[in-house]
Amino acid sequence: MILIMFGAPGVGKGSQAKILSEALRIPHISTGDIFRENVANRTELGRLVKVHMDNGLLVPDEMTIGLIMDRIYNADCKSGFILDGFPRTLSQVEHLERSLKAEKRSIDTVVNITLDDAKIIGRLTGRRVCPSCNLVYHLAYNKPHNVGRCNKCSSNLVQRVDDTESTIVRRLQVYHAQTKPVLSYCRDRYVVVDVVSEDDIDDTTRNIFRSLGLAAIGTSDEGSQYMRLSNGCA
Repeated sequence: MILIMFGAPGVGKGSQAKILSEALRIPHISTGDIFRENVANRTELGRLVKVHMDNGLLVPDEMTIGLIMDRIYNADCKSGFILDGFPRTLSQVEHLERSLKAEKRSIDTVVNITLDDAKIIGRLTGRRVCPSCNLVYHLAYNKPHNVGRCNKCSSNLVQRVDDTESTIVRRLQVYHAQTKPVLSYCRDRYVVVDVVSEDDIDDTTRNIFRSLGLAAIGTSDEGSQYMRLSNGCA
């Protein structure tokens, strides 16, 4: 199964993609995670993308496309993968289509997670992340057990540079201008399921899995639900 997680910054694409990845046992490929890791490790790629990310801009296609194309050819992607943060431009989706077509593969479903811009701003300004294990928290509705500390590894939580209000507004402007047209393109070619991003992450998860024909079988300590396939989905 090849899935694309779509939606504006802050709708919860990454959190839901991680849950889907565990359930379907296919890789979750996040451009944001890859870029942030490179920034943290002060690599040449990290240096190049940091300026764009700090200003709420998309990382240029020439840096992004090759990175993702190389990743999806890895052996662990043979059974499928979940893309989070890619494609974000029409050029990116066209490159992805050509690469998949060469292997006689195709995008199965686009999961479009929606939320009003005003709610996104409130959600992102309160978001805190663990720099060690990438778990995501929120100061209002997904608080860590201990203030400022990750539940899993006890690292100090941080606010991303791109989660400040001015940067968020800019990111939303870029999303509506450059990325939203990709959704219209996909609607004409693939199955697109629209799911509202609820304040309760588990509610959003249930709605996504229901849309994909998946069923819940349990909950982990971190709140991520583990699922099994139903209705013949694969």
